[in-house]
Amino acid sequence: MTDDYRLTVAICAVDETFSLARTFHKLDSYGAAYEYLFVLSRKASDGCRRTVNELSRDPRCRQMEQPGTGFGDALKTVFREARGTHVLVWSADEATDTASFPEMLRLSRANPDAVVKISRFLDPDGFRGYGAVKKRLNAISQAGFRLLYRSALTEFTNPTQIAPAALYRRIRWERDGFELTTEMTFKPLRLGVRFIEVPTKNVPREEGRSHRTPGAAALYYYMILKIRLSPVERLIAQTEMDL
Repeated sequence: MTDDYRLTVAICAVDETFSLARTFHKLDSYGAAYEYLFVLSRKASDGCRRTVNELSRDPRCRQMEQPGTGFGDALKTVFREARGTHVLVWSADEATDTASFPEMLRLSRANPDAVVKISRFLDPDGFRGYGAVKKRLNAISQAGFRLLYRSALTEFTNPTQIAPAALYRRIRWERDGFELTTEMTFKPLRLGVRFIEVPTKNVPREEGRSHRTPGAAALYYYMILKIRLSPVERLIAQTEMDL
């Protein structure tokens, strides 16, 4: 437990409008965020920009445009710009049930050096809207990651997690696209960071679409294997400019 706990909640957006606003208001209803960061894609729609401009009237909110074109560029912007002691990146499309947020926050406050992340596998209804085949393939992948990393985690690849900002600034980030999300979990695992999981539900999106490219899955597996085989010292940033 630490008295100096300040949570930066970051929401990266491209074409979300009403779902973005609802996500913000649901998370804000818990009164826990020190600040909110909205990171806009260069391809952000006019409606998305209007929504962020409206939400940013709140003095706790800041908005910025990501410097590159990939989701990883947006994440690195968050890690660099966050003013809180801890960082949470939440999806703008309401794909994750915000009811899991209070328990994540409680556990993070009680264990400030740990990473507290969600797991849909811990909730009986966690994969709402998923087909049986897709869920089964996901489960097989997670089982493989457990063996590869000798970890008890049940879900590795969902990046919704609260982590110390100092941890993210310690890591040497390599990718600019969606595959950087693998680095958010697998590099801390290699560094010996403790993880705590919280059950959550997948929520079928009403707005927005996936921006993952067809080759993203191959890059995910490539990065996961590369991180496992890399010397630990190569996972650590030499300076914060590595962000």
